Amino acid sequence: MFLNSFFDRYTFIPEKAVEYGFRRENGFYVISKPLDEKGFYAEFKISENLIEADVYEEPDGELYMPFNTNSDGAFVSKIRACVDEAMNQILDSCFALADVKSILLEYVRQKYGTIPEAPWGYLKEHHTLNTQKRHKWYGIFMLIPYNSLGIEKEGKIHVLNLKAEPEEIVKLIDNEHYFPAYHMNKKYWISILLDREADVEFIKKLLDNSYAIVEWNKK
Repeated sequence: MFLNSFFDRYTFIPEKAVEYGFRRENGFYVISKPLDEKGFYAEFKISENLIEADVYEEPDGELYMPFNTNSDGAFVSKIRACVDEAMNQILDSCFALADVKSILLEYVRQKYGTIPEAPWGYLKEHHTLNTQKRHKWYGIFMLIPYNSLGIEKEGKIHVLNLKAEPEEIVKLIDNEHYFPAYHMNKKYWISILLDREADVEFIKKLLDNSYAIVEWNKK
């Protein structure tokens, strides 16, 4: 099973992988990890742009085929949950969280030629995104305390404010990843948490929609 989507949010660090126990093998970093479900282990293979996981049965090392099929039985679901837990441990030890803000800034730079502006000099982490023709805001990056969003957690987090249709905002808000807009009109704007759970590809679509609303008065 390929798990390449993790590269949307994480950067692989080979040095940490070796410390963790990965070995070099045919251009890959490879490790075998026993699963919580006794009698099974997973093998993970990682390269610059590929993460692959397979499950094997002990003691003969026979490939457990249901893991790589569309099977959704109770037992194979348990196995997949064990693999997810093992992968999360690898992420914590061998990967660094990608800078989601930088990924999104690069996206709008390439697609719209957007250069972020910092209109509030004393707020160095706050940046606005302006449309090309109308020069109106279609996005605002901010670094704010978690508790500004009602999250009981110390420290600060990057958020992105985007414009969206009111009915779409109502559907999106879950107070986990999507929140009523911070310091903006909550009917037409939404705040998106840019943490490690952020769905980068979906946020790109929301950016495109916000740009369209602002630049072309899309309803």
